[in-house]
Amino acid sequence: MNNHQEHNDELKELLENGFQSIDEDIDESTPSLQWFEQLVEDQQEEIKSRFKRDLTIFFLLACCILTVFSLTLFQMPILFLLLQVIIFVGASIFTGITYTKKVKRI
Repeated sequence: MNNHQEHNDELKELLENGFQSIDEDIDESTPSLQWFEQLVEDQQEEIKSRFKRDLTIFFLLACCILTVFSLTLFQMPILFLLLQVIIFVGASIFTGITYTKKVKRI
């Protein structure tokens, strides 16, 4: 029993020495308030620029889709109907595949 206690004391001492060396290596200084404010400001600017870029892409794609839609609807009604059928079939297949994958996962 005494040998077991001695072994535990040695283990505790080794752990304390290991943690102490880790504590000495870690810098505990906290960054300044200005650093945090600058970090938040930079992140907000990045989010705003990303939002503007995504919104521009969205509007360009919407204009392209509406242009193709109106051209096919008014210039070539047969092509418009064909596109509608293809999109409906594609969406149905995609939904079916997604649903079967979800059911298999459960």
